[in-house]
Amino acid sequence: MINKLKFVFLSIFGFIFFLMPFTINGERKIAISHIVSFVTGNFLDPFITFTAVIAWIVMIGTIVFMFFKSGNKFIDSVFKASPLNIVLRITGSFLYLMVINNWFAGNAFADMILDPNTGGVMAGDGGLLTTLYITFFVGILALPLLTHFGIVEFVGILLGPVMVRMFKVPGYSTIDAIASFVGDGTIGIVLTDNQYQRGYYNKREAYIIATSFSIVGIAFASAVAEELGFGAIFPIFYATIALITVILAFVISRMPLKKFPPTYYEGVKPVVEGIPDHKSRLQHAFDSAIRQADSAKLFDVIGEALKNIINIFVGFLPVIMAVGTLSLIIAEYTSFFTIISAPVVHLYTFIGYSKEVALAMAPASLAGFADMYLPALFISGSVSEASRFFIGVLAFTQLVFMSETGMILVKTKIGLSFLDVVKLFLFRTLLSIPLLIIITNILAALGIISF
Repeated sequence: MINKLKFVFLSIFGFIFFLMPFTINGERKIAISHIVSFVTGNFLDPFITFTAVIAWIVMIGTIVFMFFKSGNKFIDSVFKASPLNIVLRITGSFLYLMVINNWFAGNAFADMILDPNTGGVMAGDGGLLTTLYITFFVGILALPLLTHFGIVEFVGILLGPVMVRMFKVPGYSTIDAIASFVGDGTIGIVLTDNQYQRGYYNKREAYIIATSFSIVGIAFASAVAEELGFGAIFPIFYATIALITVILAFVISRMPLKKFPPTYYEGVKPVVEGIPDHKSRLQHAFDSAIRQADSAKLFDVIGEALKNIINIFVGFLPVIMAVGTLSLIIAEYTSFFTIISAPVVHLYTFIGYSKEVALAMAPASLAGFADMYLPALFISGSVSEASRFFIGVLAFTQLVFMSETGMILVKTKIGLSFLDVVKLFLFRTLLSIPLLIIITNILAALGIISF
């Protein structure tokens, strides 16, 4: 009985926490957005000090672990990194400290970093990382409500036949998809790669799943929605991401994909999916959910969540700071993004955006290849809600960003090359844009967002 209550009530509470907006002090937002507002409105200075301490730990720890190994598997996994990630972590941590402490002000090069339109966008009061530190801490602590107490298994088994018919992949893939939606896209990709190597998917199925369902998760989406001013309509924002992702998956699953034949990994024996003869699909789904709820021990779940937070704070946020700041400097002080995105400006003006708004949207449409947060940074100052919504959703449906998911896709055993990832980014972008044109116009017509 206790496990049934754990499954039902904790899963329902998870959905309420992440997806149901409610009003506090006249502002209608989801719970995470209210918490962000509360912390930044009441404890901003202590919180900035806390993040500065983290930045020092990351910078010093990364340097030390270049030459040192602790022997603790978890600590080593956190601080040991590839040469590229070492550079990005140290650079990002230093830039963060530089901006919040206003180091080297008056120096011409330093002033480019301290500019309110570059480093100032990323760090400090109102900075993106201030929002991300809070969002990830709260969101990752709460995510087990959706991932550990049975709802993934329940929905995954129930939707198995749908996955086979719509996307030509086994029902197991529902678990990968939900793990990405409620957790993190990298988790979904790693899970898919692991399942491919174990014989759950053939190469074609693994490609479809990894490139169609393993998007950035709900905690990340809520951070972007908050940055773009869509906390009040987050369910609509996230539902749009989900809808376009499903449509693109439907299209990709029906493409030839000659490079990815239906062969299994190194001759492993395929795992056959099935429902026990004496059970209905609903009963099997419910029983599997209850078993998962029973296996989820509170302290283990909290410990795992805290480890994930540490991994995000050490390995992800400094990378965002480095890539984001340097990209904003390029955008602010050079014509690089303007030049490469010039043809896209005409598209956006043609569909009804003003020239000023189109000039902001065009580079944001392509900047996501470097990092998923860059489009939001590029467009966050736009007066047009429709443009912010358009680019915010596009950044997710593009899927590939080289600071994380793109590199992970290349490293899997599925067989994607860097060129494959580039083609995937462009293909998903081209397919997403017309769908977003339709959706943003519908939402504007309904008065939900404005042009």
